[in-house]
Formats: sequence, C-alpha cells, structure tokens
Amino acid sequence: MDYSKFYTPQEVASLLIKMLSIPQPKRIIDICCGSCNLLSAAGRRWKDATLTGVDTASQIADGVQFVRMDGREFAIQTSQRYPLVLANPPFDYVGIKREYPELFDGVFETYHTSRLENEMLLANLRLLDKTGVLLIIMPSSFVEAESNREIRKIVGRNYYVKNIIKLPEDTFGASHINCYVLEIRRRLGQRICTKSCKAFRDANKYFLSEKVTIHQRDIFEGNWHTDFWSKPNNIELNIRRGNISSQSFSDSGLPVLHTAKQSRNWKPSIRHIKNAVKMPVYADYGDIIVSRIGKSAGQWCRYFGKRVPISDCLFRIKDPDGSIADALAGKKYDHEIKGIAVKYITVNDFKSWYNSVIVNNDTIA
Repeated sequence: MDYSKFYTPQEVASLLIKMLSIPQPKRIIDICCGSCNLLSAAGRRWKDATLTGVDTASQIADGVQFVRMDGREFAIQTSQRYPLVLANPPFDYVGIKREYPELFDGVFETYHTSRLENEMLLANLRLLDKTGVLLIIMPSSFVEAESNREIRKIVGRNYYVKNIIKLPEDTFGASHINCYVLEIRRRLGQRICTKSCKAFRDANKYFLSEKVTIHQRDIFEGNWHTDFWSKPNNIELNIRRGNISSQSFSDSGLPVLHTAKQSRNWKPSIRHIKNAVKMPVYADYGDIIVSRIGKSAGQWCRYFGKRVPISDCLFRIKDPDGSIADALAGKKYDHEIKGIAVKYITVNDFKSWYNSVIVNNDTIA
C-alpha cells in the first residue's frame, strides 16, 4: 500500500486548526500540501493570512499561492519566515539518504534517518519564525517506536512540544493508518507542559478527549507515549526479545521457537536454523512466550518444553513460580496494536498491559 497519498479529511483539518491557540498569523505554509485541506481550513479561520502551498504535483485551491517544488528544497531556500506551518507529509522511505544535507545542520547534525516523513519534519521546523508553530501529522511509529527515540529527544529538548493528539485509526478510511498530530513551537520561553489526548468521531464530527499532562522530563527523554511515561509502583518483568532473524531459517537444523498464526489457544511454531547463534535468547520450561508481531501480536502462552532459542518475533518472560501466568490466566491482550502495514507490540506495551491487569486484579480483590 502507498502511504504517501493520504490527504487530511476536511473535518479533521477543521478540528486541528480550531484547537490552535495562536495570534493572527500573517503567513501560513504547507510544503506537502496535497489536497490543501489544512491550508483551506486555516484560510477560513484567518481570512487575511497569505496561504502558500508547496508540492511536487500541481495543486489548485482557492486563495492558495502554489509552488511546484520538493518541500525539503523549498525549506532550505526560505527558512525561518512563517508563524504557522502545516504538514501531513508522505510516509515513506527516502530514495537517497541525506539528499538535502542542509536539513541536518545544527541540533540535527548527528541524526540519521531513512524515513521521508522524518526528513519532512526537519524541513518544516526550518520554516518556523522566532515564535512559529508547526502542526504536523506523523505516523504512530514516530511517537511510539524505540527507533525514533533519538529524534524525539532532539525535538523535545530544542523545541516546545505543546500537544500530542492520537487520531482515530479510521481517520484515513479503511487503510487504518495509526497517526498522531503534533503541535510543536519554536519559542522555548513559553514552555509550560505538554498535553496528550485522543481525537474521536461521533457521526461526522471529530472531538478531543480530556487532555492529560506529560512531564517535561519524559518529553526530554523521548517518552512521548503513555507506555513510557514515568509511573510509580509498576511491577518489572524479566522480559527479553529474541535475537534470531527469520531470514536465517532453514528446512532443517537446530530448533527455534517462532511466532504462529492467531488462534484461540496460541502456541509458538517450531522453525530451524543451520548454525548456532552467538548468545541467543532462550525459552526455558515454565517461561511465558509472547508473539510481538503480525496478526497474533499480543497472544501469549506458557512454554512447557526443553530449553530452546527464540526468534526476534517473540518475547520471553521469566516466570519461575508461575505467578505471572496466574495473573494473566484467562486474560486477552487488549491494549492498542501498533504499526501501519505490519502490526506489532513492544516490550513496554506488554509491560503496561501486565501492570494494568495487576491493578484491576487488586481492585477486584
């Protein structure tokens, strides 16, 4: 599926523009303007603003001055001019890494990425004037994935992340793309706190849930998702992800536990590798095995077999006295499954769910 051509629905664009608490902006820009729905919504609110749309494909919208150009190139040529920047960038891999090296100047000098939406984020940040505001839609992996912690830390420490809003999974139709909206401000002096909430739809209207506060310490450390926030009294698990890639599987050889199809009584499958792996992660008798990826993500079972290594599609949890299995008995993983094309959960996802189960069990008792 091509995730580079999903345009912002008009109802969502209107909601996001309405929520912004900023003075009248004289200039508003979107360097990946697509359908221009974000710009059009901004134009309806601020009728005297100059609207500029940039895209690699020609677009037409009332009141929008259009420039046909790669948005990254445009940002390099016209940086630090705009009080309001809007963006729903394409979610894709870059064709050439660091094709526009100027984007990585300053605080992003050591940062490397293969993701186009991350490069577009850097381009959009360049456009902000001294008090500028960026409203950008990013895939859930940007907020939730460990692989993006570095960029979250850089942004969190050098800009003011004011709002983090989770969009409904069906925002872009049946494609079920998990996304967040980020409101990022350049002026650090006004940094107070970051708010997180969810958008939801009732009929054809979108609303925001009650906002909760994220501690700035978490923002600085890249902990932008609820699973990472500082929480007291969480029970730690001895949980590890496997380290054997499915690419090393063979028709015969040493047995390896691997994920399996979703089922009522889920159990891992048995695969094989020709050569032993250095320092593999093992499952021992009595350990809990969790599927972390695919349609079976979140399913778990207790393993009763000989010691065997596990693939990188599984988590292993040590449970020597069976207390974890007892706490989870009859429970189905019901927290959100992440991912766009391929669904997955993280170690922190499963930890968070386990702690919620413990809390609920204590409450019932």
